[in-house]
Amino acid sequence: MFKAFVLFTFALLNSREIKTFNYGVVDMDTIWGKKPVYISFWAIWCTNCVKELDKINKIKDSLNIVVIAINEDGQRKLSRVDAFIKTKKWDFPVVMDFDQSLMKSYGVSALPTSFLYSKEKKLLKRFTGFSTKDKELLKKLLVEE
Repeated sequence: MFKAFVLFTFALLNSREIKTFNYGVVDMDTIWGKKPVYISFWAIWCTNCVKELDKINKIKDSLNIVVIAINEDGQRKLSRVDAFIKTKKWDFPVVMDFDQSLMKSYGVSALPTSFLYSKEKKLLKRFTGFSTKDKELLKKLLVEE
């Protein structure tokens, strides 16, 4: 049986609560203001997306960031996404964007695309794709912030 998921019609930045695959309901008020937030749009068919999230999962604690992964596979692949997430054991919330409304609201046209926000919700950087150099860029952006 699947957990209930929320259908997003507004930007995650203004959300109060989000329902996730692996963390139940997350109160966004407990996230903003505490740490910078890294939001990643991804799909299970996108090998670069999965590599990015695997890498981010390993370094997120050293960067002192909160990660939220937003899946773009859609309603028809819900069971595949759920099973996939269980095999990955990522230590961050994963959200399903059923109708790609979040993807559209963020202007995402390619996967992976990620956004790094300060704890005050200021956009620090938009990433399209992910490379090993991005880890150093993340560190630099967070130090400068």
